[in-house]
Amino acid sequence: MGRRVALAAGVGAFLGLVWWGVFGLIASGAVCTKDDYGCLGTAVVTVPVFAVVAAVAGWLVLRALKVSRAGPLAVPATLMAVAAIVFFVLGHFWAAVPIFTALYALAAVLTAARS
Repeated sequence: MGRRVALAAGVGAFLGLVWWGVFGLIASGAVCTKDDYGCLGTAVVTVPVFAVVAAVAGWLVLRALKVSRAGPLAVPATLMAVAAIVFFVLGHFWAAVPIFTALYALAAVLTAARS
């Protein structure tokens, strides 16, 4: 169980760093124009795309690391993390790292096979 939680937390932390980077880039205006809500449109489109890509990437990485039940771990953890960030701390991009880490670790415990 400890290996499962540690690997999941690591994948979650990495996805949190990616989220932080992507939305930091959007907020800086480097990939969009700040005229007429251009960056807002980019952010709104990026959230669902990131959620899907991160869930699939998390699942594939966990599966490659031979973590059992990788899909039921990665998909809900990613969706919960994205929802938490969007609804509670959208302006604090750094919070993505602890939120993704904690929710991936929690999901690892909750979705572990019972013996």
